[in-house]
Amino acid sequence: MTLTTTLSYAPALFVLVAAGLAGCSTPVEEEIDNDADGVSVSGGDCDDSDSEVGLAPFDGNCDGTFQRKTLHEVFGGSTCSPCGPADALILDVLHQNEGDYVLLAYQVGSDPYVSSEGVSRRTGYIPPPSDGSYSIPWLQVDGENGFHPVEMNNDDGYTDADFDSFAEVPCHLGMEIDVTLDGQTVDASVTLLPGQDYDGEHLVLHTVIIEDVTYLNVGTNGQTEFHHVMKKMVPDQNGLSIDPLVRGESVSFEQSWTFQGDYDDTTGISNMIDHDSAHTVESFSGLSVIAFVQDSKTLQIHQSIWSGQ
Repeated sequence: MTLTTTLSYAPALFVLVAAGLAGCSTPVEEEIDNDADGVSVSGGDCDDSDSEVGLAPFDGNCDGTFQRKTLHEVFGGSTCSPCGPADALILDVLHQNEGDYVLLAYQVGSDPYVSSEGVSRRTGYIPPPSDGSYSIPWLQVDGENGFHPVEMNNDDGYTDADFDSFAEVPCHLGMEIDVTLDGQTVDASVTLLPGQDYDGEHLVLHTVIIEDVTYLNVGTNGQTEFHHVMKKMVPDQNGLSIDPLVRGESVSFEQSWTFQGDYDDTTGISNMIDHDSAHTVESFSGLSVIAFVQDSKTLQIHQSIWSGQ
């Protein structure tokens, strides 16, 4: 009888104890929605004391930060004697930082591939007043930082330490790019992922078609090949004005350009390429696309991306 009684009451006793423990437990703090925005800390709320701050944007952390890809805009030319050593110096620094930069080269001066778009980008970085003249070689990093790449640092030139100082600037904008090449047509889909609000009225998306390596613009300075050469800015050097960006709200843009006619081997400073009738693309299979977001007033470049990266 004793054994039978014990077996019959034990389950009931277990249920009562379990129920008592459940009734006395306190909620886990991370599961409480303090600011009543529908998201708890355990659910990913970045600030549970502020109902305006919800989930971390995209796959980033609550700071909304992304790895910065420093845009290096290089202005040079195949007939410019100091441009060869300058290019070699810049490439040496960049190759020590693979994956952390985007390289965009504008062939200007008396280079056969000089174009009005490239010249406009170079003169756009000259503080006013400007008479339209410019010097090369020249390096512009993330829009705000411009200098002669060999003469800086008391003629020691551009260094890995300089690169690090630009790369460590916090970045709150992510970018994605998808490119399709079909004959002489280039289609690019660019998506912006803002980790913070960008409420300026001067935001511009630049989409640039480049040729990875060119050889037919060899000049007199000893260089035999040129890397990431700008072929066309879409729609032009002014880019595409975009609306303010909102944290956590991605936005995409479709850009397209079809190169017209045939290769023009007569281009130069007195006969710049006419995109309505010809092109200077050596190999269409070697084309790729660079995109970057810039403030047209401050010149700051928030982020950049290269489709071949």
